[in-house]
Amino acid sequence: MKKIALFAAAVLVSSLSFAQPGPAHHGNGPHMKRAPSHQVHRPHAKKKIWVKAHREHGRVVKGHYVWR
Repeated sequence: MKKIALFAAAVLVSSLSFAQPGPAHHGNGPHMKRAPSHQVHRPHAKKKIWVKAHREHGRVVKGHYVWR
């Protein structure tokens, strides 16, 4: 009977130790706030801007919108 109780206690202790992250686990905690993986940081979002009439290679180009 004592062997069964000791075995059950050992199983309980080992299952609790696997449930908690150890000291080698990085990335979670109050000081480690990271963006979710689906949000990718873009350095600059492109905008549509108006370009006045100008010359390109000697030819006149009318004013138009360009993504920059």
